[in-house]
Parts: sequence; structure tokens; C-alpha cells
Amino acid sequence: VVSTQSSGSSGINAEYGGEASNGAKESTKNSKPILPPCTPDHIVSLDCEMVGCGSKGRISALGRCSIVNYNGEIVYDSYVKPVLPVTDYRTKWSGIKRKHLSNAVPFSEAKKLIKRHLSGKYIVGHDLKNDFNAVKFTPHPLLVKDTSKCLALRHIAGLPEQQKPSLRTLTGQVFGKVIQTSSHCSIEDARAALMLYKKVEDNWDNKTNPFLNDSYWIDVKR
Repeated sequence: VVSTQSSGSSGINAEYGGEASNGAKESTKNSKPILPPCTPDHIVSLDCEMVGCGSKGRISALGRCSIVNYNGEIVYDSYVKPVLPVTDYRTKWSGIKRKHLSNAVPFSEAKKLIKRHLSGKYIVGHDLKNDFNAVKFTPHPLLVKDTSKCLALRHIAGLPEQQKPSLRTLTGQVFGKVIQTSSHCSIEDARAALMLYKKVEDNWDNKTNPFLNDSYWIDVKR
């Protein structure tokens, strides 16, 4: 079931002392951001599926977005109609077909709802740069928990440190669980990334290991 219902997350206010556009708060101008507590009610997991637009479908655009809470419950899940005409549904990978987008939510509308759900939250996911590009949202780097960049998970999985694993490989190696058996499902992928995060969450920001600290890895723009 695809739902576009908003959970009434806090609004976005770029003024100092209010909610910044990247989801973090600032107490005074030029000061360090005030981050929300990293507790279950402030953690969500995000995954997106893309379709292709333009010549030969080379332009990636958001086709579906799913967000689950810390318990894996769906808080947002919607097919999204891109601004440009879709020329490749990438069904083999995205699971999206023409019928899914015929009456889908326009991107401009979906973007607002997605931003509400992500603002002020710690965002879990796998290789999130692609997802943030798709939804046009840039969170503060310290709010991002990207499982594709966590060396601790590679160690647990017995994988080389230098090689960035796919979500399917990491989930299979850590939990013995097979995902993405046919096409991708953004709900399944969001939940898989959340499971991986929970596996190492107690040590995620361990300063004795700088590779676990998000600020070491994040490459999204502030």
C-alpha cells in the first residue's frame, strides 16, 4: 500500500534559533549546530527508487520514496511523478511500471512532504548521496548514518575495507538475509539499511575510531 500521508513533522524555518533547511538547529549565528538527541524517535531510514528521463533514460529522477521509522514502520511511501517525461522505467531494478506513475504524486508536492519527514531527523540509508540528490534535500552531515561508508559493518561482514559493498551484499553477509531477489523495493531496502545501522549503532560515533564518525566520510554539501 502506497501512502502519501504526512505525520505532522515540525516545519522548516531557516532563521537562527529555528529549524534550519538542513534539519539541524542553530543557537546563534556562526555557532555549531544543535543536533537533536540520537534516540529512536529521531531516527528514520530512507530509500528511493529511480526512473530514467531524457535521451535514452540517462537522467535519473525520483520514482518512489520510502521512509520508515526506527521500528521499521512505514511513515511515508509514495510513487512520484518526475517533472520530465519518463523514458525508461528501469523496472528490472526499480520495480516501477508505467501504471505506478500514471496518477502518482507530482515531484513538487512529494518533495515538500519528504522534507517534513526528514527535517530534524537522523537519516539512515545506504549510499544516501543518490537518495538526497533525488529528493533535493541536503541534511547536515552529522545527521547522516550511511551504512555504505561504515567500516565496522565491512569488518563484521568479512569484506575488504577499501571496497564499498552493495546493500544486498552487506545484508547477506551480516544477517544471512537475501534481499532484492528480483527488482528492488524501497521499503525493503530502507528496512535492511536500518537493520545494519542497529547492528553497530552503539559504536557508530566512537571517537576512538574516526572511520565510524559520520563527519569523516560524508561528502554531501553543507
